[in-house]
Amino acid sequence: MLKIMKYLKPYTLYLILAILLLYVQAVMNLTLPDYMSKIVNIGIQQSGIEDTLPKAVSGLTMKRLLLFMDNSEKNLF
Repeated sequence: MLKIMKYLKPYTLYLILAILLLYVQAVMNLTLPDYMSKIVNIGIQQSGIEDTLPKAVSGLTMKRLLLFMDNSEKNLF
């Protein structure tokens, strides 16, 4: 094992970084079901989200939306 360590010494930073990123990935994969259950419980079952459309839209967002609409859709909107 000690013979391998002398060859891995230049790559210790990358090895530590890889282990750290694997840990972060595992934690994120384990928290995903919790996030999904909160979305379903609060957002859907308990009517946490009343309207899917916002009541107000910023000017920049309005300009971006109008780019993809034809004249009839603009008049309706």
